[in-house]
Amino acid sequence: MSGKLLVLAPPGDTGAVAVARQLTARVGPDHVLALTPADLVRARWSHRVTARGATSTRITLPTGTVLHDEDIGAVLNRLTQIPPAAGAPSAAVKDLVYARSERQALAASWLLSLAPRVAGLISAYGTVHGPVSPTTALIHAERCGLPVARRGGATRSGLIGRPAPGERHVPRLAWPGGRGSPVPVDVLPEQQTADCERLLRAGDHIIGGHTGYAAHCRRLAGELGTPLFELRLAPGPGGPVVTDVNLCPPLDDDRHVAATAALLVALAEQPTRRQA
Repeated sequence: MSGKLLVLAPPGDTGAVAVARQLTARVGPDHVLALTPADLVRARWSHRVTARGATSTRITLPTGTVLHDEDIGAVLNRLTQIPPAAGAPSAAVKDLVYARSERQALAASWLLSLAPRVAGLISAYGTVHGPVSPTTALIHAERCGLPVARRGGATRSGLIGRPAPGERHVPRLAWPGGRGSPVPVDVLPEQQTADCERLLRAGDHIIGGHTGYAAHCRRLAGELGTPLFELRLAPGPGGPVVTDVNLCPPLDDDRHVAATAALLVALAEQPTRRQA
């Protein structure tokens, strides 16, 4: 292993901690580096972009460790936010907001330059949560051939019948009269429950009981721009239907942790370093 495996996650992310521990056991502590948003904010950055779009980044961490692009083998991005740096007490609010937006853009540009080696969505804010909303992710899933729970709406619930498997009907107003009352209703996927079926896609690994979805998940990874995501499934009339696409899986299952660690090692070892 010639490059470091970075795990970017906020404090308290137990899934990230488990992946870092698994990676350490596989490749040794010298090749694994876990960083929090605060570590990135306190670091000293040198980030250059040429007229042709080529980038080069040098990061000096608070510990004194220096990271160059060529030092990085793969990255697990689970950043949920880039916090603002401590500013001068007299700094104007607009200046602090501007400084934070610049840091977010810096983190995003850095991660995008490493994109073939990154597991996790990269938004314009440098975080894993960005422009791909839950609804957008489900639209992508349906376009890729996955069975997706129905979404929509009606002026009243009586027009759409009873909820089908994998969906729920949510009135927009608390209105007396019960079922069929003249109140607009949203048709939404079933809410997540602790015992719902889950399928994790980590590169070429599919963890779950639906290996027949492998080709669909491969296409979905290309649409979303990340080789790592989790599907939540509910029973449907013709088989399980997708109710949610989680772009930052909890990684609370030992098999999911092992598959994610294996994905990072594979990304670091690929000569072409192409993303899924």
